Amino acid sequence: MSAAQTLGRSSRHLVRRPTLVVSVVVVVTLAWWIIAPGSLTSYDPVRGEIVDKLLPPSGDHWFGTDSLGRDLFSRVVHGTRVSVAAAAVAVLVGASLATIIGGIAGYFGGFVDGVSMRLVDIFLAVPGLLIAFIVISVLGQGTVDVAIAVGIASAASLARITRSEVRRVGLAPYVQHSRDMGAGSWRVLRSHVIPNSTTPVATLLLPEFAGAILAVSALSYLGFGAQPPTPEWGSLVAEGRAHLSNAWWLVTLPSATIVACVLALFVIGRNIRGAQGRRA
Repeated sequence: MSAAQTLGRSSRHLVRRPTLVVSVVVVVTLAWWIIAPGSLTSYDPVRGEIVDKLLPPSGDHWFGTDSLGRDLFSRVVHGTRVSVAAAAVAVLVGASLATIIGGIAGYFGGFVDGVSMRLVDIFLAVPGLLIAFIVISVLGQGTVDVAIAVGIASAASLARITRSEVRRVGLAPYVQHSRDMGAGSWRVLRSHVIPNSTTPVATLLLPEFAGAILAVSALSYLGFGAQPPTPEWGSLVAEGRAHLSNAWWLVTLPSATIVACVLALFVIGRNIRGAQGRRA
C-alpha cells in the first residue's frame, strides 16, 4: 500500500470518528501546554494584581481571574505540567508493581500465585482512594507522594491482567524450548515472558492514565497535593469553591479541563484497543 493510499485510509477513518479527532486535538493542546506554557500566556501564574481580582472571562483573561487577581488560564496551563507529571509517575509506579507481582505469580504459579492473588484481591476489595489515603499517611503530603500513592492503589487491577497474560505466554512453544535448553526461570521470565505479555497491559495504560489524573486531582482538591501557590488542577478547583456563587469560572473552567483531558484519553484508548482487536 502506497503512502497516499495509507494517508487516504487514515483520513477516512478519522472522518468517521469525529470524537477521536476532537480527543486527539485535546491531547495535542495539553501537550503544547506542558511543553511551552509561556507561548500561550504572558501572565505570571503565581503573582497577580489585586485590582484585577474576580474578573470574568474576557479577551484579556480567557478564564477570568481568581480572588488574588491571578490569571486563571495561566494557572490552568502551568498546572497541566504538575498534574500530568504526577499522573505519569502514578502510572509508572502502578505498571511496574503490576508487572513484578503479576509476572511472578503467573510464571511460578502454585503457592506463590495463590498468596499473590489473595493480596491482590484484598487490594481490589478496598476503594483506591482509601488505599491512597493510607499510603499518603505513611509517606506524607506532596505531589510525588500523591503520585506514588495513586500508583500503588492502581497496581492490583493491572497485576491480575499481567498474571493472565504471563500464564498464557508461559505455555508458548518458544518458552518451553528455552526451558529445555537450560535457561533459568528468571532469564526466561525476563527475556521472553514479560516482554511478550505487556501488549494487553499497554493498551490499558491510557485509561489508567486518565484514572490517575482524576485520582491525583481529587487528592489535590483535598489538600494532599502541591501546596499553594503552585498551580495544580485539583487545587485550582478547591480554591474556587469559596467563590462559586459569584465567580462560577473558578470552578467550572478548571473542572472542564480535567473532564476534557480524561474523556479524550478514554476515547483514544478505546480506539487503540479496538484497532488491536481487529488486527487480532
